[in-house]
Amino acid sequence: MRRPLTPKRWSLLPEDIQAEARLQIELGVHPITARLLVQRGLTTPEAADRFLNPTLDRLYDPMLLPDAEAACARLKIALANKEKILVHGDYDGDGLTSSALWTRLLRSLGGNVDVFVPHRKRDGYDMRIPIIEQAKQEGVTLIVTTDCGIQRVDEVEHAREAGIDVIITDHHTPGAILPKAVAVVNPQRKDSQYPFRHLAGVGVAFKMGEALTRYLGHGVNGFRRAYLDLAAIGTVTDVMPLLDENRILVKHGLEHLQETKKPGLRALIDVCGYADKKLDTRSIGFGIGPRLNSASRIDETKIALDLLMTKDEDEAVSLARRLNELNQQRRDEQDKVFEEAMEQVVRQDMTEAKCLVVSGNWRGGIIGIVASKIVDRFHRPCVVIGTDDTTGLGRGSARSITAFNMFDAVNACTALLEEYGGHAHAAGMSIRTENIVDFAAQMNHLAGVALSDEDILPTLEVAVELSPAEISSDLLNQVAAMEPFGNGNPEPLFVSRSVPVMEVMRMGNEKQHLRLTLRADGLNGRDSVQSPWFFRGELAEMLETVPSLDICYKPQFNDWNGRRSIQFLLEDIKPPEW
Repeated sequence: MRRPLTPKRWSLLPEDIQAEARLQIELGVHPITARLLVQRGLTTPEAADRFLNPTLDRLYDPMLLPDAEAACARLKIALANKEKILVHGDYDGDGLTSSALWTRLLRSLGGNVDVFVPHRKRDGYDMRIPIIEQAKQEGVTLIVTTDCGIQRVDEVEHAREAGIDVIITDHHTPGAILPKAVAVVNPQRKDSQYPFRHLAGVGVAFKMGEALTRYLGHGVNGFRRAYLDLAAIGTVTDVMPLLDENRILVKHGLEHLQETKKPGLRALIDVCGYADKKLDTRSIGFGIGPRLNSASRIDETKIALDLLMTKDEDEAVSLARRLNELNQQRRDEQDKVFEEAMEQVVRQDMTEAKCLVVSGNWRGGIIGIVASKIVDRFHRPCVVIGTDDTTGLGRGSARSITAFNMFDAVNACTALLEEYGGHAHAAGMSIRTENIVDFAAQMNHLAGVALSDEDILPTLEVAVELSPAEISSDLLNQVAAMEPFGNGNPEPLFVSRSVPVMEVMRMGNEKQHLRLTLRADGLNGRDSVQSPWFFRGELAEMLETVPSLDICYKPQFNDWNGRRSIQFLLEDIKPPEW
């Protein structure tokens, strides 16, 4: 489906000249770096220094998490008595990495541990009574949930009656009533005193693992070396804000992932084509994460878990190749569902539909990605529902924009839903097919009240407007110190006006990408800069006669054949007369 050139609104972020000047003087940073820091709310030298130097000694005390001590005490008893423990996770990248972390850690401490991650369609999301019954038959006396469990009040009570204690470690929004577990470890609890509320499920698992390690009298350095790689993968794949403690976990986790000794992760890095490359958040977000997630979307979740758990090199290679195949199958199926969903979207009255709700006989593992793609395209909240004619049920995946709290909206539709869960930016639900029309109407009403026309106008937040000649290697090195980039810490966008266009060409195997050569005095020793725009190759013909452009872009280093140059990765363009 061809996209027209529909420029976005460029919104220049505010400046604070006094705060910027103070950072320049006290930290010795570039003026533009100072502006980027202040725009992130880092207005004091102390806050900026903490951001620029995210060292492990700045991690918070894990015992500040609610019920952390109770969880450690119960786990110590279970380990000492060789009780049978079941780690119950989730089927996405966050749930998989946190399940692997808990299982590896407890086994290394001598625990008798089984692990269960659900099959997306067969088992459904979160802890269910059939799994508890099976655990009882197998002699389990303690269940540790990870990345799930916070909404399972009845299931925890069922486990208690069956003689099974439950420790919940989760990061999703709690309901009005907390499950009566031995411990409910969740920084999102209303009574939580933990300094950072936005840990991923694997972040909670990592912090609790560190708490348990200390509680048992062991040092934490070995624990951190062993599990920071998993913490980074789960945090990035769950699109958590890369600020504060998450920034520390991901920055150091990427370094440990680069040198990981886990055979499965090494094999996965290899099939992604990253074996000889520096790993960053993009490596996880576009390579490692999608392949781990493809297992539950297409086949058995256990394939991905086995890869994270295996110690056998040959098995690791086999599992990584299988995940690579599943990821390609996922991409093919995703493209088909996206096209079908788009046909429904374009039939909706876009002047009225502030929340896009589409449904079809689609696989549940694909719909979340499709919802995200539709949100990216139209900048409106979206719910994609995959229906099953045999059961009369639909599984929905919702994604949102900043101005619309998806969890609150879905929570307001409780009467129409079988079950639901999630957070402000994303939610999942089960719904009877006969309720979909009413659900769509109610979601549109809620979005119509909450969102203005300006809220649904795609906007790019621009850090700085400057001349290309002001871009330098020194500046880019300082910008690189702000990595890892991701949700909550976006790579900064720059804008330059009336930049002369020297050459327009298409690139890629299918000529799907666009590359502009732009005039940039003093840059790269040849007064020009290569400026790629991925998946916009169809604009080449239109731009061939355009003499200059206003450009919105990310300046980056490009290392190719041993030579480093500066490139501008385009995000949007406007002919100057627009």
